[in-house]
Amino acid sequence: MLLNLPEFEYVSCETVEEACSLLSTYNGDARVFAGGTDMLVKMKHRRATPRKLINIKKIKSLDYIDYDEADGLRIGALTTIDSLARSTLVMRQFPILGQAAGVLGTPHVRNLATLGGNLCNASPAAECAPALITMGAEATLSGPEGRRTVPLEEFFTGPGRSVVRSDELLTEIRVPRQPAGTVGVHLKHGSRRVDVAVAGASVLMTFDGEQCKDIKIALSSVGPTPLRAKEAESILKGETVNEEKRELIDRAARTASAESRPIDDLRGRAGERRDIIESLVKEAINRLISGRKKIISLDTFVGKKSRN
Repeated sequence: MLLNLPEFEYVSCETVEEACSLLSTYNGDARVFAGGTDMLVKMKHRRATPRKLINIKKIKSLDYIDYDEADGLRIGALTTIDSLARSTLVMRQFPILGQAAGVLGTPHVRNLATLGGNLCNASPAAECAPALITMGAEATLSGPEGRRTVPLEEFFTGPGRSVVRSDELLTEIRVPRQPAGTVGVHLKHGSRRVDVAVAGASVLMTFDGEQCKDIKIALSSVGPTPLRAKEAESILKGETVNEEKRELIDRAARTASAESRPIDDLRGRAGERRDIIESLVKEAINRLISGRKKIISLDTFVGKKSRN
């Protein structure tokens, strides 16, 4: 039970337009919430003290998972993390996202938390962000001036900060259709599977036979925002990557570690996090090499395979 919440006004709305109007009226002094897994905790600890709290859970038009060949995957901001983890469509076409969703918190948290909330919380440890970044996802923001689209890689500006303006609402995430031969895996390291990641890595590779046509590596919990390891990517892109290329894979993993920018905190020390990133990236690449013709099963680097 959450106690000692600061005083606030509460309102519920049923349309995007109504929510944006309220946000504009309160000029930065209002916050939205749906699942409440992050916002209410922030308010309890006075990390957020809005005068008005806007419940957007009743905006049914923001709860969907759609796909077509032209637009790719479209996910409403109010789609729960559990829905992503259990979606046959997501696990078949975009399994790296399903994997990331499946290792976010406890089942109770996944049932409440929404994709929009997970992203707008802008935690450096956000599970879904690295997976989405590797796939070139874009965020759709709605406000009084209309809609705008932002590449998710540019969405985060710092710990707890994003490009979302005070009168805007994140309404949709779009993921383009991935090229043939693309496989991906999301790995995290934590003392328990449900814990916030000490370090995490999403790796997406596009193969033509054994040639790595493209690769994206995104890291979490090792910088102020989720970040790409672009130098590590350049080592493997265009190269033949197979089980015999251990030296090349090791060099890419070391480079990804060097590109990370971790800090010391209660969950781990910076040096340990760099070592973990090297191990995660190496493990991810090796899994993708061996499993490039099949969907990678839901797993984590330190946990057991999910039975869900």
